[in-house]
Order: sequence, then C-alpha cells, then structure tokens
Amino acid sequence: MKNFLDRHFILETLPPRSSNAEKYIEFCREAVESGVEIIAVTDLPMGSARVSPVAPAHMLVENSIEVLMHFSRTTRNAIRIEGDLIATHMLGIKNLLILSGDDPRVGTYPFSSSIEDFSIYDVFKLVNLLNEKGEDIAGVKIYGKFSFNPGGVFSPFEKDVSQTLERMVKKIENGCRFFVSQPVFSQETMVNFLQETEIHKRTKIYVALMVFESVQQLQYFSKVPGVFVPKEYFHQRDDEHLKWYSVKRTISIVESLSKYVTGFYLTSTTKDLDVIKQIAEAVSAQCE
Repeated sequence: MKNFLDRHFILETLPPRSSNAEKYIEFCREAVESGVEIIAVTDLPMGSARVSPVAPAHMLVENSIEVLMHFSRTTRNAIRIEGDLIATHMLGIKNLLILSGDDPRVGTYPFSSSIEDFSIYDVFKLVNLLNEKGEDIAGVKIYGKFSFNPGGVFSPFEKDVSQTLERMVKKIENGCRFFVSQPVFSQETMVNFLQETEIHKRTKIYVALMVFESVQQLQYFSKVPGVFVPKEYFHQRDDEHLKWYSVKRTISIVESLSKYVTGFYLTSTTKDLDVIKQIAEAVSAQCE
C-alpha cells in the first residue's frame, strides 16, 4: 500500500448536513474508483454548521479509504483542540490538514466566537509533541503512541513572498510535513513562487485546483478571500462552456506543474465523476 506522501491526487469533500452518511460514503467510493487516491474532509467550511469531519473521516478509514481530515483551530479552545486531536488519532485518522479555518462569524451563526487560544504554530507544535514525546504543550504525559502526518496551507499570491516563505518554514520547524496551496488558476504564478522560494525542495507540495460547474458558482467563489480567478473565466457565456473551459485549464495546470510538485488537490466545487476521472487520469499520467 502506498504511503500518503507517495499519492498524487486528493479530492476535497464537504461532510453532509445529515445524520446519515450513506450517500456521502458512496460518492467517496465512486470517486476512488474514478482515480482519486485521498479523500479530504473539510471542517466547517465557510463557517457553515454541518457534521464534524471526525465522524465521516472515521467512516472512510473503516472503509479502507485514505483520508486527509481538515483540522481548524479557531472553532476550538485549547483543551478542545487537544481533546479532539487525541480522539481523532484514537479513531484511526492520522493525516491532518491543520489550518486556522474560515471565520465562523460569516456562516450559519454570525454571533459565533472566533477563538485564538492557540496560534497555528502552537497546533503544529502540539501535534509534533504528541508524535515525538507523547506529551502536550503543558508537559502533561499523554499515553499511547501517536503517528500523525500533519500538513499546512499556503498562498502563492501574496506580494511579500518572503513572509509566506517564513510562515511555511516556521510550520516545517514545528513538524509540518506537506502543504496544500490556495486554488491556482495560473501555472505561471506557482512556477514563479516555487522558483523564487525553492520550498518544493524542502517539503511536499500539493497544488489546489478548482473547477467551476456554473457561472453562479464562479461568481460566489471569486469573492472568497484567497481565491484569485483570472478574467478569462468570466468570458465564458454559459455554465457548460465555463465548466469545460475550467476543466481544460485545470488539466493544463497539472501538465505544467507536475515536475515541481508532489500532487494535486481538487476542491469540492465539482462532484461530477466524469470530470474527476479526467483530472485523475491527467494527474496519473504526469505524476507516475
């Protein structure tokens, strides 16, 4: 069986707003049959209330599907972060994408609190301490062996590349083993970032890809912080043209960037299995 970091294609999914996960698990199975190697499970994306990722991630593990579970810090206080990490590992979930998370105040409950007990580096440090010493930041012994595989996120679009690099290096120093980028729509931007920083020589990089299935979807996500969509996408005259332009552009990015990166991460904007299969085949052809 392949190690996580030897796999090349990750599909992001939204956990259901339901007490029943049958349709979700079935979709994930079909996605794996279509060429997906890892299923990513998001953690309250866009501040929307839905099932915690721990339950569906555990169910996927039980179905022998490789999982990358998002783990957000700003919806948890310090003791909840530690407790949830221990519970996550207990349920067999080892691969974590550690991130600050979307502001809960922009989602289902605008009065929700954004919690800053731990910085993002504190969470990486805690995970690393559990892995290396079996203890927490307070120095308290946590019994059992831990083998988390923690990853982080980054943006190649910031004007001050040195600051981005500094944050990535600090995460690496605190145990981060791989990174997923913000969605990339221009291979030139990513190539320039990697050539300037050479960070891909120090760690594993997965490039996030975004396929739009409708003009409405494009308009919504183009307003999300950190998503920078080129004007050519807005020139497509209807949903069908936009979708296939988006797929074509995505495959072109895969072909251009595969020699620099470990793999690719397709966001949850598409659930079309034919599209997922096309991109999986492109990734497989370039990365194997």
